Amino acid sequence: MTCKLSEQLHTATLLNDQKTIDRIHEEINSIECLKKESSDISSWKINTVLNNDKSSALKVYDFLNKSLGNDWWEWEIETIDRILFINYATVLEDINRDKVLAIRHLCRNDAAFFDWYEFNQLALAFSSCIADFDFLRYPSPGMIINTIFCMNGIRPDRNGDFGIDVKKYICIILINDGIYTPPPSIFKLIKDIMKNMVSNEVSNLWINILEQYNKFIDKDYENINEDIITIQAQRILKAELSAREYGI
Repeated sequence: MTCKLSEQLHTATLLNDQKTIDRIHEEINSIECLKKESSDISSWKINTVLNNDKSSALKVYDFLNKSLGNDWWEWEIETIDRILFINYATVLEDINRDKVLAIRHLCRNDAAFFDWYEFNQLALAFSSCIADFDFLRYPSPGMIINTIFCMNGIRPDRNGDFGIDVKKYICIILINDGIYTPPPSIFKLIKDIMKNMVSNEVSNLWINILEQYNKFIDKDYENINEDIITIQAQRILKAELSAREYGI
């Protein structure tokens, strides 16, 4: 393309056609800018983000914004596949393809913020577990925390506003896994809902449980007893650490 433009530029110069000369210079500059932008994203980075099944949804989203532009999620998935292949010789495998589709859906639709089923499927996709529509699979507490973090990062315009059904569903998943205390990272989001779903005996211990959790974070393991405070602190610690693993 640049070679043909050079020939056209030579001809225009001979003819002293200033309008054509200016147009060709603009085209050449545009091509050079595109080449520079493409070279800024190395194949090493592509291989460690798009070809890594464990890449977090947030990192995949940031990468696609930088490589395809901020409006890439408006494209059809076939267009995204084609551009990634042509520009970066990258083909999405099943897990990250599902993740990209989930991110694209979140960008185009608010449903996951208020529909528990949509949230469930998004949580599976964001955690590198391909969403299954034949039967219901539910995410782990760590997956839930990771998904909330990613959703807020991808859709900051929502201001962390989740619907009542999604909040209840989050609490149900936590309680089913034996967690009766809101994990610190999502405490404000679900505390009011969870308080009505657990006994007063447990909710009255939340402050003590979170204090014990902070001791574990500070690697303070002295005076540990096998009581409800310690057990709950251990469980929310496990959930928080698990969430970090999904966010690599």
